[in-house]
Amino acid sequence: MLLQRTRWLRFLTFMVLAVWAGLSWAAPEDSLPSVGLYYGSGPAPAAFRDFHWLVVNPGAERLPSAFPGQQVFAYVSVGETVPGDARYAQLPQDCVLGTNRSWGGKIIDLAKSSCRGYVLHQVVDPIWAQGYRGFFLDTLDSYESVTKGAARHAQEEGLVDLIKALKTAHPEAKLIANRGFSVLPEIHGDLVAVLAESLYRGWDQAEHRYTEVPESERRALLRELHKAQGFGLPVVIVDYMPPAMNRSGWWEDAQRIRADGFIPYVSNPELTAVGAGLREPMPRKVLVLYNSTQPEEYSTPFANGAMPLEYLGYIPEFRRLSQGVPPPVPGEYAGVIFWSDGDPVDDVPALSHWIREARAQGIPILLLGDFQNDLDAKTFAALGMIAPRSVDATSVELIHAAAEMQYEMSITPDARDFLAAQAPSESRVWLQLQAAHGDREDAAAITPWGGYVLSPYLLTTLPNKDTRWLVDPFALYRQAFRLPKMPVPDTTTESGRRLFMAHTDGDGFVSRADFPPYHIAGQVYMDRILKKYRLPFTGSVIVGDLLPGDRGLYPALAPLGTQVARELFRLPYVEIGSHMWSHPFNWPAIEAGKDYPGINLPVPGYTFSPYMEAVGAAKWIDKHLAPPGKQVVIDQWSGDCEPDAQVVGLAYGAGLENINGGTSYISKKNPSITAVPPIGIFRGKWLQVFAPDANEDYFTNQWHGPYWGYIDVIQTFEMTDKPHRLKPIDIYTHWYTATKLASLSALERVYDWVLKQSITPVYVADYAKIANNFFTIHIARQGDGFWIGGAKVLQELRMPKDLGYPNLLQSRGIAGYHATPNGRWYVHMDGRDSTYLALQSTPPQPPYIASANAAIADYRQDARGFSAELDGTVPVTLRLGNAQACRARINGKPAAIGDSGEIRSDAEHVRIDVHCS
Repeated sequence: MLLQRTRWLRFLTFMVLAVWAGLSWAAPEDSLPSVGLYYGSGPAPAAFRDFHWLVVNPGAERLPSAFPGQQVFAYVSVGETVPGDARYAQLPQDCVLGTNRSWGGKIIDLAKSSCRGYVLHQVVDPIWAQGYRGFFLDTLDSYESVTKGAARHAQEEGLVDLIKALKTAHPEAKLIANRGFSVLPEIHGDLVAVLAESLYRGWDQAEHRYTEVPESERRALLRELHKAQGFGLPVVIVDYMPPAMNRSGWWEDAQRIRADGFIPYVSNPELTAVGAGLREPMPRKVLVLYNSTQPEEYSTPFANGAMPLEYLGYIPEFRRLSQGVPPPVPGEYAGVIFWSDGDPVDDVPALSHWIREARAQGIPILLLGDFQNDLDAKTFAALGMIAPRSVDATSVELIHAAAEMQYEMSITPDARDFLAAQAPSESRVWLQLQAAHGDREDAAAITPWGGYVLSPYLLTTLPNKDTRWLVDPFALYRQAFRLPKMPVPDTTTESGRRLFMAHTDGDGFVSRADFPPYHIAGQVYMDRILKKYRLPFTGSVIVGDLLPGDRGLYPALAPLGTQVARELFRLPYVEIGSHMWSHPFNWPAIEAGKDYPGINLPVPGYTFSPYMEAVGAAKWIDKHLAPPGKQVVIDQWSGDCEPDAQVVGLAYGAGLENINGGTSYISKKNPSITAVPPIGIFRGKWLQVFAPDANEDYFTNQWHGPYWGYIDVIQTFEMTDKPHRLKPIDIYTHWYTATKLASLSALERVYDWVLKQSITPVYVADYAKIANNFFTIHIARQGDGFWIGGAKVLQELRMPKDLGYPNLLQSRGIAGYHATPNGRWYVHMDGRDSTYLALQSTPPQPPYIASANAAIADYRQDARGFSAELDGTVPVTLRLGNAQACRARINGKPAAIGDSGEIRSDAEHVRIDVHCS
């Protein structure tokens, strides 16, 4: 039991240290580190980066360099060998005191200096050489199972000598001890913490069961822990709990340990789960398994399923079954979707086993589509079901449809689709059908393990090929995955106002307008739009259009086009983009080496080159068109907008952002959220950022008319704002829209509509950075609020109002909040790497920024006021909350506060100081 407990303690210590490593706390807990432990053999899940201290099994995939900003502790077994660890393989036989029968390790005789030397030089030193500067010392008490009296005392003295020798050899080493209570008076000065396991919940290795710690054992342990605290050492407690649905109960147990004055870490016995400590990392990834043979972007899971997940704040990770599946780790995924489009599964036993294991690990599972033949009977039984089976039915009646069904279209059952299926007990059936002969089909349900929707009641395709959701995907994901109420990153809004941007692709720059005085489109667009509205704008050109002489497509127009481009790019509110060298129309084909008329523009003497399209074009524009101090900042993909990973990677490697693809065309003509794409698509490890809204080609029937059709993009802007704000506003056009009076007039009307909205104008490259940041932000529950890590560019959170209000005095990096169009709060961050959002049940009393048309930085709050910097692209305006008895200064000068808290400035970059009486 003691050795078993020691091994458990080793695991607990490992996890606690990891939790400590990643913690950022609001007062009064800033002095405590969060600690996490990961005993897995591969790379640690990304959520372990949320802890201040992290204990890992040392290895090439878990080197300290993989955890920047964290204190990493390497696991070291001091008192016994670790079976299978080559570092212990040559331990001399005379160093073996006995064997740990529970774990198989050999107990080391620490009374002998030669054996202590072996541990130091053959075990610790090689780990030090790998770069580790912290060690978690486990199995300190192993000798107690085989020694008594003087022999035990000799082991204790040897243990002290070993730890002293380790600190002498490596004075910088930070050490955590797994218990070692008997020698703590001698070694406490060499430690940074002590760890112990099972204060409330434990694991019995012999019987393989979870246990409640008896009160008598807890009192005895508490006495030792308080002694350790008496030496000034923080104490880490590791409790073990089963991986119930979404790690249910782990956070509550951690809070109980925290209330006792210790640093908690609660995990599974294997210490492979992402546990709960002072912080509980909130998983944002959802694993989406699918078996479609189509390219990812055309698969139903991506095209229709990704955007609602992203709106809810989650990151879909798409994995084709043929690519293999990762091990199901509790706390790494918020849920798993198996989305079957009807293509047969090659390895039903393997997928079935994985689904059963995911359920055993408490990861919610959502089964969608034609999955009835993709899982074996054993798996359906584990899910509390019998495999749905086809039944001949002459007619089918809809018995029950929950409010979440018939979301965008009513359901008309067809007897040819009938499957006999019964939801597990304790399920909430969303859709129930019954055949004339009495068989029942529970076609959609929220189940104890997640949920399911059988085909064809998920999505339907109309005769014109438009698609409609038959189930509310937002509600489906929320309820099947039991998503917690928490703040989530929002890519549509900044400082409480909807993001606005505008960009134009290079097509038609030198095309002549068909109205007097027949200037080229670039000139007309500059004079009629850019100089009139003076809003942030990103304009691109196609190099082939402007190459001089016989090298270019338009030798006669290139000199004029070059002159206009230079004038346009000198405008202070214009950002420069590249629309490629030859404007590939079919990227997959041209990348595959194909060459045929229309695959790209026929630039004389040019042969397609991924580098020249992604990077060379930008460099040419920098050299020949950009004014001093300006350069191309973004690639605007051309044609079908399907560049491969090599091309997108070249852009990132050159420091360029990217945009285009994924047309968002929801409108009254097609009023479905299936017409709203995700944020982007990963090409390998590189994010291709989709344009938030469709360009004028869609609204003008591919530029065949009506040419005033772009006015209907206002419908898109409105329908992606309510009932859910799904996208920012992006006026996305081509230069040729300035060749016709009708299209130019429509564009002016769109701009006029935008000016009436509450917006934060940004450049498209800024949005591309925000889009990328969405996928890297970490969120963890902490104290009475949430910690947000890595939100350097994306600075807006969206959260349910029933979470309460921001506690502005206890928060860090929170500048204010504002109501959303759909009844939630927008919460503004100031761009620091580590933010803490404290919450309270009542509205805050100090003044704050309710909304602004600029990004907020360096926000500092106290009870009497605040100071902040605002970095805008237009003259700054903001509205304050709780500012009735306040005075404001902008850039050091007094500024008037309007009746509703409004302040206006003529500057785009301001420092604001607010002081209240």
